[in-house]
Amino acid sequence: MKKLKVRTRIAPSPTGIPHIGTARTTLFDYLLAKKYHGQFILRLEDTDQKRFVKGSIEAMHEINNFLGHIPDEGPKTGGPHAPYTQTKRLDLYQKYAQELVKKGAAYEDDGAIRIKMPKEGYTTWKDLVQGKISIPNEEIDDKVLLKSDGIPTYHLAVVVDDHLMEITHVIRGTEWISSTPVHLLLYQALNWQPPLFMHVPLILGPDKAKLGKRHGAKNVLQYRDEGYLPEAINNFLFYLGFSYKDNSDLLTMEEMIKIFDETKIRRQNAIFDIKKLDYFNSHWIRKLDDKDLLKRLAPFIPSDWQASQEKLATIIPLVKERLVALKDIQKFANFFFVFSPTNKKQLTEQSSVTAEKTKDYLKKVKKTIKDVSNWKTESIDKALHSLQGKVGWQPRQAFMTIRVAITSQEVTPPLFETIEIISQEETIKRLEKAIKTLS
Repeated sequence: MKKLKVRTRIAPSPTGIPHIGTARTTLFDYLLAKKYHGQFILRLEDTDQKRFVKGSIEAMHEINNFLGHIPDEGPKTGGPHAPYTQTKRLDLYQKYAQELVKKGAAYEDDGAIRIKMPKEGYTTWKDLVQGKISIPNEEIDDKVLLKSDGIPTYHLAVVVDDHLMEITHVIRGTEWISSTPVHLLLYQALNWQPPLFMHVPLILGPDKAKLGKRHGAKNVLQYRDEGYLPEAINNFLFYLGFSYKDNSDLLTMEEMIKIFDETKIRRQNAIFDIKKLDYFNSHWIRKLDDKDLLKRLAPFIPSDWQASQEKLATIIPLVKERLVALKDIQKFANFFFVFSPTNKKQLTEQSSVTAEKTKDYLKKVKKTIKDVSNWKTESIDKALHSLQGKVGWQPRQAFMTIRVAITSQEVTPPLFETIEIISQEETIKRLEKAIKTLS
């Protein structure tokens, strides 16, 4: 069987930082191209200069680089069909608009050129996602193809570009289904072979409403800046329209390429669930080796920590299981570097005895800590358990009191490992502050 020469494209408009839905479409385009050893193209549809947003083009490149959706051809990489920016191809659109007028498939109207849609019959095609679609031609008005200022509309430009760039598969949202009859008529009028169309479902919020900020939806760069990994975002996007096993497997890009099947994209709208993204991110964090995780955490380490790489390396194994996003390192590790003394109420709540008795216990803890000669977790554990037995306190009562005294937190990584990392000298200083608080 002859292999398809697959060429896909993503063609965003630089009118703002692309929505998460654009990132999903880009992923599907990339997976499809790579599955067939084809090419993935980036094209900029920038003819709407009034809505141009400064920095949006740079953001597109940044998102693609972060997620690994690297185009084989595009504005930065070049290619045989350059330029890949519509405003630099205006002469092409004007040429084909005039050709359509000559063929009787379009007509001039107040300086603009409109398509001449038939008023009878249906336009029918087989969509790779939605199946057979048939739309009455009378429902489609004569769309403008070329405006009076010589600037093409989406309808003309997308057809000309997709044909000249030899695009074989067009993946776009279901909102473009109603425009497809216009595009197919243009292909027919110009005697061009149309690509295969794949209209993918919308992404909705958990309440089935249009996805928005209230659902936790952000653009990819915002997720990146909160500490979401590209592996997790790609995984999450993959399942927004595609099903594999129970939709919880952690999949690498290579695995998604092998699994992806353009004929099995679901027709129903996908539901955006931030908890699902959190699930993938937390599990991908755990999957990273500690050295890789340390490197990725670098942008999230506060400058006031003055943290050495060696100390951070010892902390990572303790907090790794608790991180949902990389930014959480600040929540779970801040007390290792920045200490805010607790108050009397917090300490006595943990000890369940009077402030005087709590102070007496912490003095004994301080002496025990001072006497630990081999500053290792095992020695600290043994010494403090011995003290707990001597004073007759319950384990939770004894060790939660110590935890709050030296970290001001009720939830921390394992206590004895934490004490080892904080250091003997610093642990004693913190105990002294707690004792003073109880005076």
